[in-house]
Amino acid sequence: MPISANLMLFSVADICTVVYALLVVGNSASAFTHPARPHNIQRGRSLSAFSATNLSMSTPTSTNEDAPSVTSASSKRPFRIRTITAFVTLKPHDFNEATATSTSGIAHKIDTCNDILRKMEASLTKIGFEVQTVRISTNPFGEWLTKKLDADSNGNDLPIQKKTEVDDMSEKAALSKERLDLLDNLLDEREIAFCSLGPSTHPDDTINICPLIVSQSGKFSCSANIETGDVVAAHAAARCMKTISQLGDEECSGSHVANGLGNFRFCAASCIDTVPFFPGAKAPSHDTHTFSFAIGMENGGFARKLLKEAKCISNIKEVFDTQMRDELMPIQAVCKTFGADADYPVEYLGIDTSLNPSLDDGGSVADAIECLDEVRGPFGGTGSLAAAAAITTALQSIPDIQITGYSGLMLPVLEDHRLAKLATSASSGDRLTIQKLLCISSVCGVGIDTVPVPGDVGIDTV
Repeated sequence: MPISANLMLFSVADICTVVYALLVVGNSASAFTHPARPHNIQRGRSLSAFSATNLSMSTPTSTNEDAPSVTSASSKRPFRIRTITAFVTLKPHDFNEATATSTSGIAHKIDTCNDILRKMEASLTKIGFEVQTVRISTNPFGEWLTKKLDADSNGNDLPIQKKTEVDDMSEKAALSKERLDLLDNLLDEREIAFCSLGPSTHPDDTINICPLIVSQSGKFSCSANIETGDVVAAHAAARCMKTISQLGDEECSGSHVANGLGNFRFCAASCIDTVPFFPGAKAPSHDTHTFSFAIGMENGGFARKLLKEAKCISNIKEVFDTQMRDELMPIQAVCKTFGADADYPVEYLGIDTSLNPSLDDGGSVADAIECLDEVRGPFGGTGSLAAAAAITTALQSIPDIQITGYSGLMLPVLEDHRLAKLATSASSGDRLTIQKLLCISSVCGVGIDTVPVPGDVGIDTV
């Protein structure tokens, strides 16, 4: 049975380079259809229909009741809050039940994150925004998941500086499963469905621990850190993607990894701190037990409104500086007030201003860009590169707004109606190719993902 691969290339100009891959087991004799991407996977949008032999792709649809609705956005506001993401730094001793108290330990930290998320959710809903998800992101999992503490002769934990690596991979996996089970239960009790465990920083962990994280629970996401030119780390990430694609073959595997869906919760990236979007979210590695939070949006329809009004590339910055600023200011005011008034130290990091498509009619970011006079023909053709560069510049320089994360242009082929249509265009001139997307990704600040490629692609190509 062949493997149908959906390789997602995601590039952030001057910031990071990210590779997503979804490897899906399919039947060569017939087409098969993915369910909508479940609400507890990455950004929670839908997949498309594929043929395992010709990779034919339908327009994205939503068939899962937990996926984001395709109804119009709130009548009060022109876009949705895609995520409120709380960032927390975890340490190995947080999992030591003997030393945990009501003000320390893993339960306390998750409780504090939950308090931040629920209060922010209520405050933003009160001023008219629909909040789709609340999420938690941690520092790199190698700093807390796979490390244990040495103990003195009395069995007491030594200082955190004495934490030790677990060299044996089977021992490391056992320790990881134990802590993941505890974390999963804590998230369940607080009804938090999304948790990114940060990046792997070692190829062995990428190959062995990342698939374990993805398989353990549908709540967990993770990533692999790859610096420019690090071929060893890149090969490890490719091997991880292949492994995750086959998790659904195991009898004991859950539906969250069936048909390769687990790869929606893994990415390879040169990771940056405090991105609110998954699976690449990563908390800082603070020495103190501090908390922070950031906001991400779903705003394809709003993007169309702004770009139609701008009409030409030269007007983009002025329109974004005024209209997007005006819509973001109420969010920022609520966030800053909470950060200042909270009963515990918490830092408001800012808003990721990225343009992020929705499943609504008119929610395509690519379709919005085609409204500009200079974009002649379908997106990906003449004028698209210049438009992407101008939009990115505008998004990263909105006056008076505290910006964090990617803050650029998201181009997910399987999650944007127009991109999906162009990717399967019968006309070779109009067809949106990986090469065109990679070219645009060099200036778009966020990049591309969910791009289907042939299923026989090798690890070197990935």
